Amino acid sequence: MMIIARLYPKMDLNKVWNYVENEIAKESTDLVTPLYATQTEGMMSVGVIFDVKDLDNIAHFLTENVAKCDDVHHTKTISLMKPVFFPIPKEKPDNIQRYVIRIYTHPKNYGEIYNYLIDYNYPFNLFPIYVSYSLGDEDIIMNVAADSDVTVNNFLREKIRTMDGVDSSSFYPVVKAKRFAPLSKLIEQQKKYLAERAKKTSESEIDKEFDWVEDFEHHAMLTGAFRRDL
Repeated sequence: MMIIARLYPKMDLNKVWNYVENEIAKESTDLVTPLYATQTEGMMSVGVIFDVKDLDNIAHFLTENVAKCDDVHHTKTISLMKPVFFPIPKEKPDNIQRYVIRIYTHPKNYGEIYNYLIDYNYPFNLFPIYVSYSLGDEDIIMNVAADSDVTVNNFLREKIRTMDGVDSSSFYPVVKAKRFAPLSKLIEQQKKYLAERAKKTSESEIDKEFDWVEDFEHHAMLTGAFRRDL
């Protein structure tokens, strides 16, 4: 099961990020594995993505490990439910960046919006990383990579906000990222939740060398793909 723990600062977000970047990897156990962390512009939190054996396993991390960081004011824990992942295409713009999209709607619309985002025929300059129910801070969360804020904003304005039942939506650029898990673990996670149509994608069309987390600065502040083991 995948969990996002969002850590909110008392005052200085950089201090929380430094704690996450330098200490979180040390807290990995058989029950709780930190995969990667991201910081997004405008959300004022650090999100740490975990693989956990059971939902209760994250409680130890929050009550024991996060408690060591005096700069954390409070936390929010979000379960990723029915996450669907997509492979990184080889054919893509050079200047791409990762974004978090958050969507709010009534429960009666969950399925329609979720399925629409999974099945949508995305353009060359914007492609999905994952789509999931979150039902914590938002109803549906999505990660995409795009060539500009304008591209993402147009996608929200023209394709998401026009859908019946969407109450509101917003997007946030990812500005920092750190991968904790080795390549094999990330690939294992992706394969668990790979989109059905992605299973039919030819290996020759998938970029397996593009590591958004490990080469963060070089690849324009992206996270989430896989290139090499630590």
